Amino acid sequence: MTIQRRHLYGAAGLAVICWARLCAAYRPFDGTDAELAEPGEVELELGPAGYRRQGSSQFVVAPALVANYGFAPGFEAVLEGRQDIPISATTHLWQVQDAALSVKALLRRGSLQGCTGVSVALEAGILLPGLEDGLGTHIGSIFSVRLPALSLHLNLGNDLYSARYEASASLILEGPASWRLRPVAEMLVERDFGSSVFSHGLGESALLGGIVRWSDPLAFDLGLRYGRADGQSQEEVRAGLTWAFGLW
Repeated sequence: MTIQRRHLYGAAGLAVICWARLCAAYRPFDGTDAELAEPGEVELELGPAGYRRQGSSQFVVAPALVANYGFAPGFEAVLEGRQDIPISATTHLWQVQDAALSVKALLRRGSLQGCTGVSVALEAGILLPGLEDGLGTHIGSIFSVRLPALSLHLNLGNDLYSARYEASASLILEGPASWRLRPVAEMLVERDFGSSVFSHGLGESALLGGIVRWSDPLAFDLGLRYGRADGQSQEEVRAGLTWAFGLW
């Protein structure tokens, strides 16, 4: 490597460090919080590789990605999705799951924004077609409160496809924001109303894990999720990182 290249890479690295901002790190959850990226800020939530088992089917999740971009004060665009790679050779080689494009808006400034009370956000967008589902729409309400000992985030989701409706509710609990390593948990209940039998389409899961704030713009996470859906057990290992930086 030449001296000129070293100087160029060093300058690029310094620029990234200067642009970087505080990272909230909302991996490894299914839900999110009522905080938004600042205008001009990008927040990448990346799971390079994970493991998921549903019944007798096993998958490597590589990758899982959520990209958030603050395009105006109080608004951010969100692009997300994951790729499931079946370990069994008898199924599809890859499956794109939970792909969506949405806009998140802050409705009420609260404790997450340095004010008092509950922070409230609304998320609305398009569910992109997958192997089993066509185009759909999503509307979610997010309520967050930060206390000295813990933070709570309640997510209420509504997904509508051409032939069915799904509803979900999740509650995220996390330790004090000042801790470098904070324990986290999430409880999730979801229901697919495509069946007349209540137990069909019902899913319940719990996640336990932790988030390590490596630096202001960078955090690492690990989560273990266990649940049941349609009588089948589900197990998942999630590991990844969140990196925030400013474009301008």
